[in-house]
Amino acid sequence: MLERILLIVGLLAIASAGYWWWQRRQGRVREVHREGALSSETLGAKRGYRATFVQFSTPMCAKCPGTARLLTEVAAGHRQVVHLEIDASERLDLARELSVMRTPTTLVLDGDGVVVARMDGPPTREQAEAALATVPPSRPDYSI
Repeated sequence: MLERILLIVGLLAIASAGYWWWQRRQGRVREVHREGALSSETLGAKRGYRATFVQFSTPMCAKCPGTARLLTEVAAGHRQVVHLEIDASERLDLARELSVMRTPTTLVLDGDGVVVARMDGPPTREQAEAALATVPPSRPDYSI
């Protein structure tokens, strides 16, 4: 009887540790170094001059609408930052090219369209702001 109780407690401890690890990864910002840029034509909408949140969603995603609202609010709080939402089920080619395996997945592009950060899962406001902070400052197109 004692062995069964210890086995159950052990299984619960392993399951709890696995859930804790999975929860800690939700929305975590990872810096990305990817060659090439995503153009406005590729995305199907105009990019932001300074930065762009590119959110991949699907119609069945429960967390996607909340993520879209959050990213729209964060983008509205910064000059020249745009939020784009792409339906991954309609743009499988782009989702595969960018290794989008789940939704919501958000890529942060700099002003040139290069991916500088990635958030898998629903981010918090702080995580979205931190991802935006990874965008290098833009250089003016002119000199004095």
